[in-house]
Amino acid sequence: MNDNIRVLIVDDEEQFTLNLARLLKFRGFQVSTALDGFKALKAVEAGEPFDVVVLDVKMPGMDGVTTLSRIKKLAPKTEVIMLTGHATVESGIQAIRQGAFDYLMKPCDIEDLTEKINEACELERIKRRPVLWPRNLVKEITLPSFSKLETGNPLTRALEVFNRGAGMPVKEALYVLDKQDRFQGVVTRRDLIEAAQRAHPEQSLTWADLVQNPSLLPQKTLDKVMRPYHPIAISPEENLTQVAQRMIANNVRCVPVVEGDKVTGFIRLQDIFQYVEHEIE
Repeated sequence: MNDNIRVLIVDDEEQFTLNLARLLKFRGFQVSTALDGFKALKAVEAGEPFDVVVLDVKMPGMDGVTTLSRIKKLAPKTEVIMLTGHATVESGIQAIRQGAFDYLMKPCDIEDLTEKINEACELERIKRRPVLWPRNLVKEITLPSFSKLETGNPLTRALEVFNRGAGMPVKEALYVLDKQDRFQGVVTRRDLIEAAQRAHPEQSLTWADLVQNPSLLPQKTLDKVMRPYHPIAISPEENLTQVAQRMIANNVRCVPVVEGDKVTGFIRLQDIFQYVEHEIE
């Protein structure tokens, strides 16, 4: 499927751009690069049919948000994923309002970026719902539904949950709970790949390899590979802007919502960007 997906990487850091292009090409994407916004616009104006643009926010000459706006005017069907190491609440909100598909922070796991690119191509862009009233608290946009995993589940169970629900937003991390729904840790795609890699050091494995051959995963339980902590957990009554700032500071895009000592749902940074009413100066 990736063979037909054309990606343009736009970033002024040449070595980062070349490395990212190499990793995406290895995963089957057709990749072009541009080292600034002006060159990116020339490539788009030339009629190259890019499906997805991976665009850095902070660049000299023409910043990423300005480049995003001009790309969307030239090629409105091209999805743009903002990628930055200088995240702020304001820049995230501005990017979403200008039509960005999503907003990821450096360093970004290549498997997460790969899945995000696939999601952008497989789905029609989600229509942004007009905000009819301000939403200021976590409880107002908490997503209550998530697949429960327990510490004693096999690694293949996490693989199943990651792959469940075609057409749904990409799951970037799964929460591992105990029988009383208390948070125990998180497991990511990278955790599963590394577990399989340790079991098969003679191979160079990707997420696609695990999907095609789940038996590559060792016969271990999630408590052996999960990260037994989470940088932050939030309560339903917290302010959205403050939560977004904490998430950015901790470089996380999805966190559990905890009431008492139980996980009741989760909240995503991209959702906060859509709903927070903030004056961008």
